[in-house]
Amino acid sequence: MMKSERGFTLVEFIMATAVAGLIVGVLVGFIYQIITVSEYGNNKLVAMHELQSVAHWVGLDGQSASAVSGGSELTLTLPDASSITYALVGTDLRRTAGGSEVTLARNISDISFSIEDRIITMTITSFFAGTRDVNEQGIYKVYLRPTEEE
Repeated sequence: MMKSERGFTLVEFIMATAVAGLIVGVLVGFIYQIITVSEYGNNKLVAMHELQSVAHWVGLDGQSASAVSGGSELTLTLPDASSITYALVGTDLRRTAGGSEVTLARNISDISFSIEDRIITMTITSFFAGTRDVNEQGIYKVYLRPTEEE
């Protein structure tokens, strides 16, 4: 006489496989969300940092400028007759002062400067390409120092 062997039926095996597949699918979905949300957040922070860096430098230089001209690039003339220029070269925003050039921000897709009543208004767009593209735009105002006539 043979001992009866115990095991799973085909229906039990299929049900266990389906439940395990469902659990794995949910876990993979959560992991994917965690990765993409954090990547999106990082890209957004980088784009915002680029905008703030430009605003910081233009603000510092604008406070000591005696004259300014704008458009697609910004030229600030200092009281000692030296000048500082901000210009978009490709997707890099560069600051040129005293013969040296520094890249202030990367991934800048558009920038414009307008001047009215000694106020510089900058409109900057930063585009960071990734799994989820990030497009940040900022409008910043910089008040120039008063002239001696004011």
